[in-house]
Amino acid sequence: MSARDKLYEYADGAHLGGEYLDELLGRVEAEAVARVMGRPVNGTLVQARAAVGHLCEVEAGERHPMWRVIITDSESPTGFAPVCTADGDDDEHVIVDGPGGPTRDETGVYDCCPSLQVETYSPTLAAYVVELLNADTETRSA
Repeated sequence: MSARDKLYEYADGAHLGGEYLDELLGRVEAEAVARVMGRPVNGTLVQARAAVGHLCEVEAGERHPMWRVIITDSESPTGFAPVCTADGDDDEHVIVDGPGGPTRDETGVYDCCPSLQVETYSPTLAAYVVELLNADTETRSA
């Protein structure tokens, strides 16, 4: 369990709420990075992270999900969404009649997926945003 997870566990026990803890930890991280980099704290980024954390918790069930590129109505990999965590009978990502037998569709969007989905209209931009979001999530969960 990471130090961040331990703090969330403590905050839940103290009924502080994840949004409060996200904002507090975001400020601590921002100040630490700013001090190391020798530049001022980006308060807007701290606030945006806290707001997106709250949105993700409501829409995807977790504050800091991993992200994936998705194929949207444009039939191209131009969108992004949280990784679908459905499993068992709830998982709809298996294509039964695919060439070579059943295969898993990692870029498709199904009813089992979180409703938080963003269309960028650019495969390059979608892949870039996914990399940024996942790097931020990995840093925050370390």
